[in-house]
Amino acid sequence: MTASPWGDRDRYYASDTADQQLEELHSLFLEQSAHYIGFPNSRILSFAELGAFLKFNINNIGDPYHPNDGINTCLLEQEVIAFWADQFHLDQELAWGYISGGSTEAIMYGIAQGRDRLEDPVLLFSEECHYCLHKIAHLLQLPERVIPSFDDGSLDLEALSEIIVSLNGRPFILNLTVGTTFHGAIESPQEVLELIERHGCHEFHLHVDAALYGPMLPWIKGSVPFDFRLPIHSLSFSGHKFLGSPMPCGVLICHRDRIRPFKGNSQYVGSLDTTLSSSRNGLSTLVLWLLIKKLGAQGMAELAEEAFELAAETADRMRQAGIPTNRHPEGCILVFPKPNEAISRRWHLSTRGQFAHIVTLPGVTREMVSGFISELTES
Repeated sequence: MTASPWGDRDRYYASDTADQQLEELHSLFLEQSAHYIGFPNSRILSFAELGAFLKFNINNIGDPYHPNDGINTCLLEQEVIAFWADQFHLDQELAWGYISGGSTEAIMYGIAQGRDRLEDPVLLFSEECHYCLHKIAHLLQLPERVIPSFDDGSLDLEALSEIIVSLNGRPFILNLTVGTTFHGAIESPQEVLELIERHGCHEFHLHVDAALYGPMLPWIKGSVPFDFRLPIHSLSFSGHKFLGSPMPCGVLICHRDRIRPFKGNSQYVGSLDTTLSSSRNGLSTLVLWLLIKKLGAQGMAELAEEAFELAAETADRMRQAGIPTNRHPEGCILVFPKPNEAISRRWHLSTRGQFAHIVTLPGVTREMVSGFISELTES
């Protein structure tokens, strides 16, 4: 029988005050969740079966394909990467990736690949992309050019063409967003690659930030191609948006033959270190692995289809109620005039300027939508 390393430490108890604070916080979270429709965070599983793992120090430090000798979930992480590589049409033998602390880290890794491969590149991204691109440009010391977008959030391809011409052959790294943060627009990699080919460009790196729609669109017949069927270089998505991980995390997928360990001696942790964050949360891997095992491809397809169907239905209901509402055809983000502060706060709306949006991911019900539309029209 294996002795418990925790011994009698369960004798430590939280004070009555702490217990009360936790109960109040739990009640607050339940109340907020009943009106949480403005940000893209699914509620699919409770993950209660993972509670027993909270007592372990699960650290996936370093490269998941060179697991360390400690307590880790690297083998399950390899399964997660293999599953998503299949969905994104990248041969498992050619694929590499890891589960990051969030999408920003995963995007930064993809862009850093381009910086290290190209000579004196410029970073290009649209004004509708995630704000982290400015941060990444600063940290990687890359000059940046911002591509204009149209009012509905879609990419201005003519403006991108003019920027490419102005670079006069200088290498560039291009970040495209599949599901822009506010409008949910899709910056089509296929259209952009065709434009790049017309300009005769060869020295470029294309990263696809599919934070929201990455794990959704593979299940939708006829959706815009954005994956490794096209000559993209790296792709990332969030684990806490559509997939509903209770802790923020991201997934990076790219080509194995382009990965190089960073300088420095990581021998003492028993792994190569090819990641940005070194120590990584092994619980995130457990969460994403369990989602795959419980839902599978069929379950994810059903949830994605339901989310898009609810978005179309809700947009129609809002328009019928006299609320001007915009939604991209392949999208679950609905944009409308910003309501008063009380409604915006109660329903946790994402707002920008004179507009707000809601996101119909799993966990947003028709009853919630009805209550929201009712309050919106009454205001």
